[in-house]
Amino acid sequence: MYSPFDILEFGPIVFVLFAPLVYALARARNATRDDFIFNSGRTGLLATIAGIVCGNIGAGTFVALLLFSDASPILGVSLACAYALGLVICGAIAPVVHRQSSQYGVHGLVDLIVAVHRVRHPLAIWIPIAFVFLLRTAVQLLALAAILATILPVSNLAALVLASAFTGIYTAIGGYRVATETDIFQAIVILVGIGVLTLTNAGGMPHIENMFDLGPYKLPLLVGVWLFIPVSAVLAIDNWQRMATARAPAVARRAFLLAAPLCLFCYLSIVWLGLKGHAGEEVLTVLRATMPAQWAWLADVMLIAVLMSTMDTFVMPLITSLERTRYTLRQLQLMVLMLFSVLAIAAYAMGPLLNSIIAAFSSLVVFLPAVLAALLTRNPRAGSAVLSLNLGVAVSLVLVGIDLNYAAFAGFGVAALTYGLGWGLASRSRRSGQPLRSSQ
Repeated sequence: MYSPFDILEFGPIVFVLFAPLVYALARARNATRDDFIFNSGRTGLLATIAGIVCGNIGAGTFVALLLFSDASPILGVSLACAYALGLVICGAIAPVVHRQSSQYGVHGLVDLIVAVHRVRHPLAIWIPIAFVFLLRTAVQLLALAAILATILPVSNLAALVLASAFTGIYTAIGGYRVATETDIFQAIVILVGIGVLTLTNAGGMPHIENMFDLGPYKLPLLVGVWLFIPVSAVLAIDNWQRMATARAPAVARRAFLLAAPLCLFCYLSIVWLGLKGHAGEEVLTVLRATMPAQWAWLADVMLIAVLMSTMDTFVMPLITSLERTRYTLRQLQLMVLMLFSVLAIAAYAMGPLLNSIIAAFSSLVVFLPAVLAALLTRNPRAGSAVLSLNLGVAVSLVLVGIDLNYAAFAGFGVAALTYGLGWGLASRSRRSGQPLRSSQ
């Protein structure tokens, strides 16, 4: 635990915790409702690149890459490369997403599905998607609380409350505009931290007996990594919002193509630590032990930046769905605080961390049928989207607890089959001249 008088070590930690709050207070004075919800669609190239780096390197990234690399070299490397590939795909489709969002006057993944499918009750779409991303955010919150509990003289519960407060308050004050702008500072901290970590641990080759050994896992998991992890990057609500709200379609494309190699560098650096056998410890312990002795505090600062920057850009895209409502700016700010309160409760009750991470990533692929229909078809059905999303998420979450090797496959299969059946029934009904009734 740090001494409060050790300014050289404790000072940077205090700064990275409080700087976003101070910045939010300064920027919120003249902010409009549109600034709060989607930065009024004017996020530039640098802020978008920084947001991609921050949003795609979180607690789950460190935990999953360390553990999977230690258990199976091929799984660790595949995870790193597959997720970077997903960012390249985001760059390829960013102009399409930007134009489609502009056409329907929406700025988020949930809103596009609702608008294109003409869903009468948006909560039926929002709930399953929000559940998945709140689960991912709760993982980040739990990790931030663990860091605070090691550096402050507080209990684990108090650390969780503080972690929620530190991130929730500045996000509620500044909204999406502040979340994107603070990403620039936080991305610099992350890249510097991982750069120092990489240089420090570059020497010495890890002992690998069989590069292609899957360890305790099975081949379907490796296949699923290459099939579904790239898709999960595309379907992440924060990445989607970056594509939709960038200043221009070309800005979104360039940002993702430039950010992909930066993220790949970070992923492979973490894989390298896993291959060296550091996966049996807590992530913070690993990073502190592998940093230069006099720079151990940088591990704390880097992880705090990682976690805070990930949480704000996961929560704000969920608020974007309220853009067309009559809620005032103050009411939207209160809702952000309420979401962080729910996150604190969820994090307190959360089970094994790795299973939660896998559950969140496995569930992302079930969004694909509804999203593809929204982008590619002319007359998608609301009922198909609602059933596909809700059943797919439920199945993937259940399968994680039974056999995580097949969770993503089963969830996607159920989602695709459900959407296909709904589409087929709707088409048959139209041909027979009897409209299919839908409660949605």
